[in-house]
This record gives sequence, C-alpha cells and structure tokens, in this order.
Amino acid sequence: MLDRLDWAERLTVALTVVFAITLMLPLQTENAIVWVVWGAAMVVLSGTALVLMNRADSPADETAD
Repeated sequence: MLDRLDWAERLTVALTVVFAITLMLPLQTENAIVWVVWGAAMVVLSGTALVLMNRADSPADETAD
C-alpha cells in the first residue's frame, strides 16, 4: 500500500505514527514539563513538514512547463 503513496502522503503517515507513539511518554509520566516539551517538539516537527511540503514543486507546476 505504501508504494502507491507519494512522498507527501508518506510523510503524513510517518508524522501520524511518530505522534501516536511518542504520545505514550507524556501519558505515562503525567509530568507537566514532559507535556510541554512533547508539545513543542510536535509543533516543530509538524511545522517543518509543512514547510517542506510547501517548498516542494506541486504536480500542477511540473505539468505547466
């Protein structure tokens, strides 16, 4: 199934998996500092993914040439 996905879809799946797996740490520790660090890390990670996707050429741009 993953062979039919483009790189942006694969990145979305990877982010979802990382989010779900790493969420277990703050849930188990119940420490406020861990929650803040985890939240900040997820914001940076998802923001980086958005920047990478927006900087990439879209398929419509490639066919216009």
